[in-house]
Amino acid sequence: MQQKLDFRFLYRGVNAELYRAAKAKLSPKAPGQEFKRHIYWGEEVYWGDGSVFGESETNAVIMHQRDSGKYPTSGISTTPVFENAVRYATHDRKYPSGYVYKIDVKLFDLYGVKAFSIDQYALRPAIPSDQEVILVASDLGAIPENVIVEIIEVTSPSP
Repeated sequence: MQQKLDFRFLYRGVNAELYRAAKAKLSPKAPGQEFKRHIYWGEEVYWGDGSVFGESETNAVIMHQRDSGKYPTSGISTTPVFENAVRYATHDRKYPSGYVYKIDVKLFDLYGVKAFSIDQYALRPAIPSDQEVILVASDLGAIPENVIVEIIEVTSPSP
């Protein structure tokens, strides 16, 4: 069942180098991998963090939001907060510019995109202010271009 989101757009910020390397596509770190994760206690899983025994989407959501570099999935992290996406695109002013993808939530059902709102899974989100939503394409690959309604070039905010 598709999760209902309370906002119309989500945003994903990437630096210019990553944008060019990906040819403007939003591809996951582990394409083709089923969006589930088997966890075991002691693996940075904590009592009361929302994890469940065995393999599940819930565990994939929790571990992805905790550290998608260490626990790569077929999901893509997004935020409904445009300013946070700008921060990610410029890596807190490390890069002079970047790109923010504007993604239309209303097109998810039409193009087979599943959304996982972190606050519905993780009892203690890693970065609560992001209001992170993980997107997973039905083919477990790149997010369909049709749900990306705009790509905005952004510059690093002034200190």
